[in-house]
Amino acid sequence: MSQQHPSSSPARTGLTLGLDLTTLGAKASSFRRPGAGGNERVSLSDVAEHVALAAAAGVDLITFGESFRLDTTARADAWLDPAVIASRLAASGALTGGPTVVPALPAGFLDPVRLARAVAGIHARSGGRAGWQLPISATAGGVHAEVRRVWEATPDAQTGGHSPLVVTAPQEATTAVVAGRFSDVVRLQVSDLAEAKRRRTAIRTAAEQAGRNPDDVRVLVDAVTVIGQDAASALFRADLLRDLGTHTDHDELTVAGTARGVADVFEDWYTQGAVDGFVVLPGSLPADVQALAHELAPALAERGLLAGVAASAVVR
Repeated sequence: MSQQHPSSSPARTGLTLGLDLTTLGAKASSFRRPGAGGNERVSLSDVAEHVALAAAAGVDLITFGESFRLDTTARADAWLDPAVIASRLAASGALTGGPTVVPALPAGFLDPVRLARAVAGIHARSGGRAGWQLPISATAGGVHAEVRRVWEATPDAQTGGHSPLVVTAPQEATTAVVAGRFSDVVRLQVSDLAEAKRRRTAIRTAAEQAGRNPDDVRVLVDAVTVIGQDAASALFRADLLRDLGTHTDHDELTVAGTARGVADVFEDWYTQGAVDGFVVLPGSLPADVQALAHELAPALAERGLLAGVAASAVVR
């Protein structure tokens, strides 16, 4: 299977597909399993199985958010868990030739230079398949520039012919524009196509004004994705998950329906220039990751939307 690094090509040759596995974490797992007692722990093999499904489906990047936890114990260093799981996946060989893994790290507990070197190590162990989702703030531009300088001076960070991905997930339109100056991938939480298109245009303009090729910045929209055998059952499950508070951000796009119905929405947003792709937030695990691999990805590949992935090569 051939995959493109999200920032490696100036041409918009296909929809970038991401998968967020934050809810695979221990706290979220115990929430999904009422009555689970004791200390819940995340199994590396379980995570690796999800990664393998994503790789076979042509997913470009996998993200672990700041709330991802390896277990339910209270630990002062628990904020490092997204990077720990990424490192374990890299060491196990689960990322070889597969998606780029992007842990979210707040960069406020340790010197960002130390974290940048740690991410460079993951990048090297994964054969050039690592990134870092950094927070964005009023001083974020300086932090991001410092991180890039570290990577330019670190041999491990150049594995695969490129440095790790810089990913940001700004909450406001103004900070999204700032992110365009230094990010490789900008994740948006927006539920309106026209608003997404406006933000993508502003991000690309900011990148160009910073002397960058705007095509080197991929603008992805987070999409809570619920896939069912029919639209009615998918909508019912999406409403139930919303009531349970599984995904709580009211600005998140929710796409519920059959695989072809979800593919229709993704294709519409992509062809209208509102996005370069989507980060799928599965409504429930493992059901919606399996549906992504076996149903949604083939539907997208049949339309020629997954770069370098033929429909016949996707898991069915």
